[in-house]
Amino acid sequence: MSQASATKQRERFELPWDFSVWTDAPSLLAGIIAEVDSLDWDNPALQEILRANPTFQPRYLLVLITYAYAIGVFESEEVALLPLHDNAVQARFPREEASFKAITRFRRDHRGLLKWTLSQCFKRVLRERFQLGNTPIPVGVRRALVEAASSRLDLARHVDRSSHAE
Repeated sequence: MSQASATKQRERFELPWDFSVWTDAPSLLAGIIAEVDSLDWDNPALQEILRANPTFQPRYLLVLITYAYAIGVFESEEVALLPLHDNAVQARFPREEASFKAITRFRRDHRGLLKWTLSQCFKRVLRERFQLGNTPIPVGVRRALVEAASSRLDLARHVDRSSHAE
């Protein structure tokens, strides 16, 4: 390996599969909740959907799925079981639950929203990890974070397809 390629290899930026290695799980979950809560939950169209479907829990599903994908849990059945095994989720949502079918459907129906929340989560953790404060994240890094979010959504879909094909 040449000196130039060895230097380039060391300079390569890589994201962890499990973002809780860059921050503790409760902080990671709290950041995701803050991003999700920044959305307009009082939107009249959403309120109408929630009145018509009282068991639908979009806020919880959005937080749970984003958190799961941020820590490297992709299969919908494993995401559904996460509240039973993850202390951070248990502490914040002690009575909430979701079926793997609800998770799969939510992922399919709200891909763009999940991509946004994952990207925001990654930005937040990156800022914290490298003490960036309010410094703008370079365009190339932002693009890489969006691509990482999209890749995780694709991976989750493929994992579910392969696990149900067995």
